Amino acid sequence: MLRIAVMVSGGGTNLQAIIDGIKDKTITNTEIAAVISNNADAYALTRAKDNGIEAICVSPKSYETRDEFNKALLEKVNSLNVDLVVLAGFLVRFLKKWYISIHTELLI
Repeated sequence: MLRIAVMVSGGGTNLQAIIDGIKDKTITNTEIAAVISNNADAYALTRAKDNGIEAICVSPKSYETRDEFNKALLEKVNSLNVDLVVLAGFLVRFLKKWYISIHTELLI
C-alpha cells in the first residue's frame, strides 16, 4: 500500500480528485496518510477531515524565519512515514526526495 501525504494551500479540488479516485478505485493500492497545508483556512483541510483523513496545518506565520518554517514542515512530513508527497496546489517551494506536483490536471 502506497502511503501518501497531500500538500495543499487552498480549496483542495485536486485533493478531492485524489480522494474520489481512491474511493472509486481508479487510484489503487494507495492511502492518504495526511493532508498538510500552510494555510489554516484552506478548505482542503475541511475536505480531509470530512473524509476521515488527518488534517495538519504548518503555517509560516507560526515561525520567526522561513528556515524555521521549512524545518518544521520537513519534520512533520518525515514523521508521517509516507512513500510519496503530492503537491496538489501547494504554493510553497518544497523539494525533498519525492514529490509530484499537480496544478491543472491529475496525472496518476
